[in-house]
Amino acid sequence: MASPIYTGFMYAASKDALAVNALVQASIQDHSEAIAFHCQQAAEKMVKAVFTENGQVPPKSHDIGDLLSTAIEQAWLKASQPAIQAAIDLTLYAVAARYETTPDISIGEATKAIKDCNFVATMLADNGYEYVTVHTEDAPEANALI
Repeated sequence: MASPIYTGFMYAASKDALAVNALVQASIQDHSEAIAFHCQQAAEKMVKAVFTENGQVPPKSHDIGDLLSTAIEQAWLKASQPAIQAAIDLTLYAVAARYETTPDISIGEATKAIKDCNFVATMLADNGYEYVTVHTEDAPEANALI
């Protein structure tokens, strides 16, 4: 089966997911900050794609919880409380993972970011939207924690 051809926000989300896949394979321990950041970015861009699919320009925000809340208010999708919480939890990594003054992100936190990103993806799939997932099959240290 051929890989989907993405455009716009979904193209960008797919690139973030590929980056996470590569970083996990290289070493989740050495790249936990970047993994968490790219998981946040992938989820943010997937949710922003919902806006464009509904003919709207998404707000300039990294807050996935707020973006998701707006999409729910617009009746573009439905989300469970755990999916909303996963989005909220990922938002921290939009900034925290990018600056040296923030605490180190642990392997457990990076692994949770992967799980949260995939949880947001599943919620979008359940609503009929495009999604991307992060694959960790070839990374035993990540799979042991997921």
